[in-house]
Amino acid sequence: MENSNATLVTEKTAFNDLFTYIQQRVTLTDSDKAFIRQRFTLRHLKRKSYFLREGDIGFEQAFIISGTMRVFYIDGKAQEHVLYFGFKDWWIGDLASFELRSPSQLNVQALEDTWVLAFTHDGIDEIFEHIPQMERLFRMMAQRTLAVLQKRLFLTVSSSAEERYMALIERHPRIEQLVPQHQIASYLGILPESLSRMKKQRIQKTRAQHGK
Repeated sequence: MENSNATLVTEKTAFNDLFTYIQQRVTLTDSDKAFIRQRFTLRHLKRKSYFLREGDIGFEQAFIISGTMRVFYIDGKAQEHVLYFGFKDWWIGDLASFELRSPSQLNVQALEDTWVLAFTHDGIDEIFEHIPQMERLFRMMAQRTLAVLQKRLFLTVSSSAEERYMALIERHPRIEQLVPQHQIASYLGILPESLSRMKKQRIQKTRAQHGK
């Protein structure tokens, strides 16, 4: 944010996006919106900066306004493993650390300049008390996160790398423009060279189907 006018415009846009998302699921009054505004903080994360690091307590969760993030962990051999990516209109953070106030086992990092609206545990509890229907929204958010992780686990144990790759492309057609290849390879559990080979085979197959 370079000046106060830019800040006001950015905040207005950010909260408009948040309220559009919420009102597709629950109804808000103007008073509700004002209450929510006081408990969300607009934050700019530069490329490669962290929203949360392993070992820290995840005191905050966030709603992504723009940009791309990744959630990953580091194993005992210092290898990174991407669990999932976060895009616009996604909620991001470590839900277990947030709820239990325990050290996180995850890292949450911006892959490009990213804007989020962040909130604390105390802040969301106040929102739930003042706007009960918001608790339903957050239950839906938690269920969505669980569903994403369950589907990822199922694909990991039951599908080939190529099938996992195609499923990812189907869910997020623009992911290869948003996420570096080595991060996609980490998410798929393969080497970057293997991903390059699959992409090349996919292009060749597409050309063959179209007679080129």
